[in-house]
Amino acid sequence: MPNLFTQVIHIEMVRSTRLSLEQQAQIDLMVELGLHFSEMSRRIGRSRDCIRRYVNDPLAYGTAKSPGRPRILNQREERAVVRCASNTVKSANDVIAELDLKASKSTVLRTFHRSGHLKRAVLKPVPKMTDAHKLKRLAFAKSNMAQDWSKIVWSDEKKFNLDGPDGAHSYWRDLRKDPMTFSRRNFGGGSLMVWGAFCNNKAVALKFVTCKMNSVDYQATLQSGIVPFFSRGNRKKTHIFQQDNAAIHKSGATMNWFATKKIKTLDWPANSPDLNPIENVWGLLARAVYRHGKQFQTVSDLKDTILDEWNKLQPSYLQSLTDSMSNRLCQVIQNFGGSTTY
Repeated sequence: MPNLFTQVIHIEMVRSTRLSLEQQAQIDLMVELGLHFSEMSRRIGRSRDCIRRYVNDPLAYGTAKSPGRPRILNQREERAVVRCASNTVKSANDVIAELDLKASKSTVLRTFHRSGHLKRAVLKPVPKMTDAHKLKRLAFAKSNMAQDWSKIVWSDEKKFNLDGPDGAHSYWRDLRKDPMTFSRRNFGGGSLMVWGAFCNNKAVALKFVTCKMNSVDYQATLQSGIVPFFSRGNRKKTHIFQQDNAAIHKSGATMNWFATKKIKTLDWPANSPDLNPIENVWGLLARAVYRHGKQFQTVSDLKDTILDEWNKLQPSYLQSLTDSMSNRLCQVIQNFGGSTTY
């Protein structure tokens, strides 16, 4: 049993420990919810005095007092700045204009950073879905819960640029709130397009294709890309090919091609890249290709690097993506057809 001396030391250590950024964010949220100090203290395990000191002056908490000139913005204005920028894509100048502040851009940016809650974050891309899309995704998830995902051949196209991935969209992420997302259309600009496929824990094929493929081009890619795979053993009966609903994928000529080759296709819900694990492969590949901000002078160099990184794909990684399908479908069902975290 600890003696009185050690208990006093422990109490003093607790008192001297500053609130973490996470605790500060929790307190700010509880203040907005109107909770009393005693309830805040119970929830985060810190004293009411400690919490009160932070609430009285959040922006100055944990900083040594300086005899320097006073801040341009008072506490009320600084709180308004943080609220205005929270989980938005507003720039510092946007905030200044909206709040009619007599302050510079650098002053507002310093306020963002001092708040402890805002950081610049990249918007997570998600497909723009209607209620009809969600209903079809929900139906797909429910009807495929018993699917043998090891027998699905996943496929998709991906564009790569010489000077790096497409520009990222960033915003002021409030650490107390859920991340923001944005909607995007398929196939932005780029200088090189690839088509790839994998099944279970093995890469099937990677093909370099034209950026303006038509149905004939696509069928030629499939001929060299998946026909050899499906021709082995009994795979035309046991395996299914997945593709999205791009026009060249679903054209009458392409679907007739599948019928002629006796290759079954998976009925795929629109706007569902988060359900296609090859999207994760593209993400991994892009990070590897553009590692350390690498840029390319020629398409040939970019092509060689893409091939090299594709050949480095580990079976264990591909297997983990295949194994994730059940969880992806569960998330779709839980979100009533909405986006998943994948």
